[in-house]
Amino acid sequence: MTFEPDRVDTVLVDSYSTLVDELSTRRALEEHTENPEAVARIWDLRGSLYGITSALLDDFKPTRDRYRVSLEYALQTAGVEVSASEREEILDTVDDLDVYDDVREGLERLIDDGYEIYMLSNGDPEMLDELVVHADVDNLLTDTVSAADAGVCKPGRELYRHAAHRAGTAVSRIVHVTASWYDVQGALYTGMQGAWMNRAGTEWEDILRDPHLEIETFHELADELGA
Repeated sequence: MTFEPDRVDTVLVDSYSTLVDELSTRRALEEHTENPEAVARIWDLRGSLYGITSALLDDFKPTRDRYRVSLEYALQTAGVEVSASEREEILDTVDDLDVYDDVREGLERLIDDGYEIYMLSNGDPEMLDELVVHADVDNLLTDTVSAADAGVCKPGRELYRHAAHRAGTAVSRIVHVTASWYDVQGALYTGMQGAWMNRAGTEWEDILRDPHLEIETFHELADELGA
């Protein structure tokens, strides 16, 4: 697919894995396991699976609940034993994830060029309130849209349509920026342009549709949009 910058009126951005590094939860796991990154990956992937499954079955569950159960699964799978209080301390790290260096300045460039930026996330509203302050982007976002608002998780098309409605922008005039493969797919199948934020420097998973654009930072997106 070819990216069409002239067809972009609104920029939609993902939160976890796009603005902040979800795998930075590994630091909280270091004192409990010799393989903190592996456990962090299981935790992340299992939580995503719960969200996708709930979207398919039309049975929405809050993100904090999904994170809690997926953490329990990851710890159990890795044979890691922690107390209930330690588990809650680990869970709380999802509110203090590392922010990618390009986020603030990259989004400012888009704002300066006249684009409105909305955040679309599977996160609960309370979690997103914490995230935007932590990432120092609360004054850059026009609004945040949570899966809880629509009662469906990504990649359910209803959520992307809901975000477009909130933005007052036709889906075809939105570019959605995300580091998640399935989130790109959700945007594409809804009719948005999809920009894959390749934070990990990996190859695109060549199944279903391809993104309109592959970038590594928000500065690259700003360059593409002429900001």
